[in-house]
Amino acid sequence: MKRIFSNLRFFLISILILVTFVRCNDDEIPFPNVSVYVILSLDTQLSNVLPGYYAEIDGYGVGGLIIYRETDNSFLAFDRACTYEASRDCVLQEDNEFIGIFECPCCGSGFWMVGEDLPGTVQQGPANYPLKRYNCYFDGANTVTVTN
Repeated sequence: MKRIFSNLRFFLISILILVTFVRCNDDEIPFPNVSVYVILSLDTQLSNVLPGYYAEIDGYGVGGLIIYRETDNSFLAFDRACTYEASRDCVLQEDNEFIGIFECPCCGSGFWMVGEDLPGTVQQGPANYPLKRYNCYFDGANTVTVTN
């Protein structure tokens, strides 16, 4: 009986060490958690954003925001920082060749903003995760509040 407990203890310690030191091969940097709270006006910052289109808003989140208008009364908000190399130095830029795709100048990852896939999803790697999404609230009249 004593030998069984000894073997079991050795087995459990081995599993614990294995689980502690082995992780998935994921080179992506965890996305920083920054506070976001902004109220945007449909009359000024979002005046030209029709359903199916988006606006870029600087100064919030890690790399700025992309506000996508799904319908007249529904908005989505994403961070403009790449999820592969989340930093203020790797701010997504609209692709010159393909409308509706944002590309990272640092790693080359592409993200859909308009098109067949859901806004914010990965179009090409090395990024594996969609854009960081923030909560978006439309007051039904004139303002969109973005927060996390």
